[in-house]
Amino acid sequence: MTSLSRRYGLCFVLAGSIVLSGTDGQAADFSVKELIGQLGAADAAARLLAIDQLGARGVNAAAAVAPLTSLLKDASADVRAHAAKSLGEIGEQARSAAPALLSLLKDDNPTVRRQAVKALGAIRPGPKVMIPLFVQLMKDSDPGVQMRILSAVSEAGQSAVPGLIGALKDDEVAYWACVVLRQIGPAAKEAVPALAEKLKDSRPDIRIQAILALGAMDDAARTAVPQIAAALGDEHTRNAATFVLGQLGNIPADAEQTIRANAESKDRFLSTVSLWSLARVHPQDAAIRGRATEQLVERLKDQDPFVRGVAAHALAALPPAPEITIPIWEKAMKGADAATVRYALSALASLGKPAVPRLIEILKEHKELRVEVAYTLGQIGPAAAAANDALAGLVANEDVNLATEAALALGKIGPAAGSAVPALCDALGRNEGRNAHAIVLALGNIGPQAAAAQPLVLKAMEGKDKSLAVIAARTYVAIQPASSAAKAAAKAVSVLAACLSDPLPETRMAAAENLELLGPLARQAVPALEKAAKDDVKGVREAAAKALKAIQ
Repeated sequence: MTSLSRRYGLCFVLAGSIVLSGTDGQAADFSVKELIGQLGAADAAARLLAIDQLGARGVNAAAAVAPLTSLLKDASADVRAHAAKSLGEIGEQARSAAPALLSLLKDDNPTVRRQAVKALGAIRPGPKVMIPLFVQLMKDSDPGVQMRILSAVSEAGQSAVPGLIGALKDDEVAYWACVVLRQIGPAAKEAVPALAEKLKDSRPDIRIQAILALGAMDDAARTAVPQIAAALGDEHTRNAATFVLGQLGNIPADAEQTIRANAESKDRFLSTVSLWSLARVHPQDAAIRGRATEQLVERLKDQDPFVRGVAAHALAALPPAPEITIPIWEKAMKGADAATVRYALSALASLGKPAVPRLIEILKEHKELRVEVAYTLGQIGPAAAAANDALAGLVANEDVNLATEAALALGKIGPAAGSAVPALCDALGRNEGRNAHAIVLALGNIGPQAAAAQPLVLKAMEGKDKSLAVIAARTYVAIQPASSAAKAAAKAVSVLAACLSDPLPETRMAAAENLELLGPLARQAVPALEKAAKDDVKGVREAAAKALKAIQ
C-alpha cells in the first residue's frame, strides 16, 4: 500500500538523517575553496552543509566536482545522497562524475538512487557515455539490483528517454530499455518510432516488450497500430498485440476478425485477453460486454495464476456495467478464496457505489484483506458513505496500517462521513499518536460536521509534533462554521508561520502550502513567508513564493 506520508503530501526525513537548516548558515559566506576544505570536517553537520553550499553555487563550484565525486563512495548514505544532489546542481560541468553516479543506481538506499538519477539527468553525459555504463552495470548486477536500477531510471521520466532510445539499438539492453519506457508511459512518446522499429527484431521477447511499451504510450502509439495488428499472426506476440490493441481502443477490421476467432480459443490466456480487448473496443455492445465480463469473472478461479491475474486486470480496465456485473459477482464470489477476492477488488472498485455493499461484506469476511478493502472504499470516495460504520469501527484497531487506511478512507469520503466523527475523536483521544496524522486529516476533510473535534485538534496544533501541527492547523480552520473561519484562521496562521522555521524542510514546505490555501486570511504570515522564500531548500522557496502570491 501507499505510505501514509505520501497520502497527505508530507515526506518525512529518513531516520538518522541530518537536518542542514538547523546550522548557523554562515557557510554561505565561504569561498568554494574553503567549502571544499570543509568536506573533510569531523563534524557531520558541517560536512553536509559544505556539500549543499557547493551545490548551491552551481557552475561556479566546478572545482569541487572531483572531491564531491569521491564522496559518492562515503559510508554515510546522507553524504552520498547530498553529494549526488550537489553534482547535479553543478550541472554539465560535472560530467566526469557520470560513472560514479551511475554506480549509485545499485545503492541500497532509495534516496541515494533517486538523487543519482536526478544528477545524471542534470549533467547530461549523453548516450555515448551512458549506454556503455548502463550495459556494464546491468551485466554485473543480480536481478534484485537490476530491478532497483530500472526503477531508478524510470523515476527520471522524460529526461531519461533520449538515452533509452539510444539503448534500444544495443542488443544487450534493448529488452530493459523497452521495460523502462513502458514504465515511463506517455511521457516517453518520442520513443514510439524506435519502439515500432523493434517489432522487426528477431527475438520474440524484445518484440513482446516493444509492443507492451507502445501500449503504454496512449494516443501517441496509434501510428504504430498497423505494425501491432500484424503481430497477431505471430504465436509469440499475439497475446501482447491483442492486449495492446484493446488498450489503445483501436482494432483494424481485419484484425478484429482474428481476435473474435481467438476469443473461442482453447488457450485460456489468449481467449481471456481477446474477450477483454473486444469489450474494451465495443463498450456499448451489451452482448459482448456481458459475455466478456461473465467469462473473465469465472477465470478469476482458474488454476493458472497467470490467467487469474490477467482476468483481474482485464476486469478492472473494462467500463463499469453494474446491471451486468453485479449479478455475476454475486454468483462467482460465493465461497471464493482470499486470493480470488484480492484479484477482484480493483475490478469491483471500478463499479463505484454499486460495489460498496459487497466491499463491506468482504471487509467483514476476509480479515487478511481489510487494509486493501479500506483503501478501495477510499478510492470510491463519497459514494462509499454506506461503509462509514464499518470503517469507523476500525480507526482504533491495533493494526496501525488498518487503522490508518480506515481513517484515510473516511477522509476521502469527506463530508458524507460525518457519522464517523465520534469514532475518529475517540481514537484520536486515546491512540497516543499511532495514526493521528490520518485521523486529523480525515476530520478536516469532513469539515464543519467535525466541530466536536475542536479541542483535540487544538491540542494537536500546539503539540511537539510539528508535521501533525501543520495538518491540525488546516483542519482547525476546516471544521469551523463560516462565522468563525476568520478567527480560527488567525490562530492557524500563527502555528503555520512558526512551522516555517522548523528544522525539517518537509514541515516548512507543508506549512507554506497550507498558508497558500488560506490566501488573504494568512496575511500575518507574510514576514515569515518572505524569509522562507530565501530558504536553502528549493521546494520551500517555491512553496513560500506561491503562498505570498495567493495572499496578495
